[in-house]
Amino acid sequence: MLDGGSGDPPKDGDEFVRRAFTQQNAFSELVRAAEGVPRDAINVSMLAAMRAGNDPISVPDVRRAAQDWYHRDKGRAVAANPEASDLLHWIIDEVIGSRRARAFLLSPADAGHSLIRELYDARVLHIIKRGYSAQDEPGVRYDVFQIDYGSYVDLAALRTRAPEGLFEIETADGPQFVEVPADDYRSIRRAILHINDFEQRSRTLFRVAADAGHET
Repeated sequence: MLDGGSGDPPKDGDEFVRRAFTQQNAFSELVRAAEGVPRDAINVSMLAAMRAGNDPISVPDVRRAAQDWYHRDKGRAVAANPEASDLLHWIIDEVIGSRRARAFLLSPADAGHSLIRELYDARVLHIIKRGYSAQDEPGVRYDVFQIDYGSYVDLAALRTRAPEGLFEIETADGPQFVEVPADDYRSIRRAILHINDFEQRSRTLFRVAADAGHET
């Protein structure tokens, strides 16, 4: 896959990418899947290369490898706690499903919630920044989290729900999705989550289930 038929190793990083991947997008997808975590980068790369065989690695190879790695490594830890799994699904629905983004903001109190800590320890949530403010609630500081690629990669094939960027920001030309927002993060729109909303939803679902049980 790397010798390009010449028998010589790649001369530099650019040549490595050209030989090892079908296109630049495939390499970019691998970088996105790794989320800056060396362990994830190594394992997703290995699984993607195994899938590709003697061919260059493609975007579908990376996506399937990331999903495989998630289920082998992280998914088991999340599934062991139904409440944590429910919270992760709620976050994915709120952030990716409703807002088409991959990152969100939590207050320090919410960031310290036991279920959030569990998802962070399982490496399905990644901290990008701490102590930033958002335009929706000026003066209040938030921690910025990103959802692990492997937990939602199956949505990438569904254009109606696939994320369009890391954040939605406000620009002079209107709302736009970006991968790297401004350093102060004040332009981020609709990114704040409140764990109390999740807890209220859970209580409502519990009451509905209880009422349905009494009716039967």
